[in-house]
Amino acid sequence: MKIQEVCSQCHVTKKAIYYYEKQCLLHIHKSQNGYREFSDEDVQRLKEIVMYRSWSISIADIRCLLDLDANKKKEYLQQIYTQRQKQLSCQQESLEQLYHFIESDHIEDVFSLDDIYQIMSDNIPQPFFDMFYEHFQPYLHIHIHTQKQQKAYQCIIDFWDHFHMKIPWAYRFLLFISRVNQKQLKQVWHDVNIYKNQLINQKDAYESIKQLIIKNYELQQKWWYCIINYPNRQIKMRLRDSGYYDIFIPAMCELSDDYAHYYQQLMDFNQRVCQELHIYYDSKFRLIKK
Repeated sequence: MKIQEVCSQCHVTKKAIYYYEKQCLLHIHKSQNGYREFSDEDVQRLKEIVMYRSWSISIADIRCLLDLDANKKKEYLQQIYTQRQKQLSCQQESLEQLYHFIESDHIEDVFSLDDIYQIMSDNIPQPFFDMFYEHFQPYLHIHIHTQKQQKAYQCIIDFWDHFHMKIPWAYRFLLFISRVNQKQLKQVWHDVNIYKNQLINQKDAYESIKQLIIKNYELQQKWWYCIINYPNRQIKMRLRDSGYYDIFIPAMCELSDDYAHYYQQLMDFNQRVCQELHIYYDSKFRLIKK
């Protein structure tokens, strides 16, 4: 089919199709005279994209969804659905609190999670704030009810209020020579975060993470990878020295049960793999054989 027929059948504009092509969601064959020629598979794929967009699913999520098999696609959509439910529940509770205030005119103690975003953005230099935001944002659609959460909230605020980390020159140089702009980098971190969450929820998550660690260990034996990975290890060392792993992460686990579950899963997988392969991370975050 030609593009005009497809637009009519899928109820979509030409500009939308061009946009999906630019985002690498569609790969349409072009004839010698430059006209797009759509196969039945292309039309079906486009219909699927349009359906996802009608549910306000992000381009990054759609990019992951399209090439999954039927079962994994359902699992992925279930994750999106569950996350949306949490967001709606949080919004509903906020509305109820607003209504209660309108009726009673009584000011209560409120813990705003927007304060965490704000203080992180004030103290984490770009482009790293986007990385932290993408990672922690899904776990902060909650309301604080317990004293344990209140203490964790205050601990997080205090940590970021005193946090200072200068970006290593090697990392700045790597970003400069790669010519990746902030928008592209934000998209990369978004995709990585989606991949990590998808990976850890797979039925064969242990084997998948094991293969990643094996690959990482093999790459570490190559001199060129050591050079490329050095800025990343520097960032981790500076975060460790600031108390990120000893103060902030435990506080996040106290604040959010979902994050505590995710983090514990990740640590358990890593520990099992390292024990099985007889390797460990040294003080400079390198994988070493025992």
